[in-house]
Amino acid sequence: MARFPSTDPGYKNRHGQVVIAKTGFPSESFPGQTIYRMRCSHCQHEYGSNGCDIFKRRCPRHQEGAKGEALREAPPSLFAV
Repeated sequence: MARFPSTDPGYKNRHGQVVIAKTGFPSESFPGQTIYRMRCSHCQHEYGSNGCDIFKRRCPRHQEGAKGEALREAPPSLFAV
């Protein structure tokens, strides 16, 4: 499977949107894609994005970006990490 730097945590696109983490959840709007937690470096708004959209994302709060994917939290693990 190909790896793209735009999905690495810390990556910032030209609109100031930063990858925080891979959620591990599948996209509900784009089959085969994984949802990533994104944060706007301007207003700190967090939202979900498909991996294929990260490079072009704009903030849904103030840059007229698309709403984004719903963020879900992983269930607690029985094992300490």
